Amino acid sequence: MRLLVCFFFIISACQSPKKETTHTSIIVHDTLQSNILNKPLAYKVYLPEEYISESEYSILYLLHGHGGSDKDWFNKNEGNAKTILDSLIKIKAIKPLIAVTLNAGNSWYVDSRELMETAYIKEFIPYIEEKYPIKNGNSRIIAGNSAGGFGSLRFSLKYPELFHSSILLSPAAYAPLPPVISSSRKIEAFAENGAFNDSIWQSYIYSKLIDSKKLTTIYPKFYTSTGDDDVYKIFKVVGDLKTFFENHHIANETLVIDGDHSWDVWQYCFTNDLVRIFKDNKL
Repeated sequence: MRLLVCFFFIISACQSPKKETTHTSIIVHDTLQSNILNKPLAYKVYLPEEYISESEYSILYLLHGHGGSDKDWFNKNEGNAKTILDSLIKIKAIKPLIAVTLNAGNSWYVDSRELMETAYIKEFIPYIEEKYPIKNGNSRIIAGNSAGGFGSLRFSLKYPELFHSSILLSPAAYAPLPPVISSSRKIEAFAENGAFNDSIWQSYIYSKLIDSKKLTTIYPKFYTSTGDDDVYKIFKVVGDLKTFFENHHIANETLVIDGDHSWDVWQYCFTNDLVRIFKDNKL
């Protein structure tokens, strides 16, 4: 009997540690205590079916729009991202990945009175990628709708080394100024003495993020889209961005479909763009 017991423990010791897995995709709800912002930040993480903690995955950062939160992208009546990702992975249109979204409030992802840009880039991304098994090298995709598209564009141009691809869904990246109906005119980040300030807005526009001193810069490929009936005049923004990308030799794709400034448009374009990213690249 003693020999059998010893043999059992020898065999057990030689076996690999059990891998942590999920048998169905899940959404993890959590918070990060931000030292930069001195407050907790809520976020959600999508882990794919058969997620293995010892594997490595590409990661998708999802930026919400004005008035939104970390709930938007995974809300079934809005982004419905869990269902979309589950379906695309199941039919092998994309590889299993991790997706994450942060509650950035109405910061529009800029450094203003609140340093949301710094917190996102210097604190949130490193925190997530230390906590979850992300592929080495550039395997990050960033996607945002409306104000989130504004943020995705700025992050991708300012920190091009961080992102492989950038999905801009009806990006509210107006240049030189937003229309009167834009929500950007109602927030503190772009205001002075309680009123929208033209100069402050223009200090954040995307054209200022190209570093002309660098001889060569490798930018992410941009996938830009909008509905042709967008009430916030994003059709013109997309046209201006197309010209901007072409003038600076930045790889890009543009998609315009029938629709307004809505999740119906964004779900369709997001799905289309994500499939193209995995089809065209080895992620």
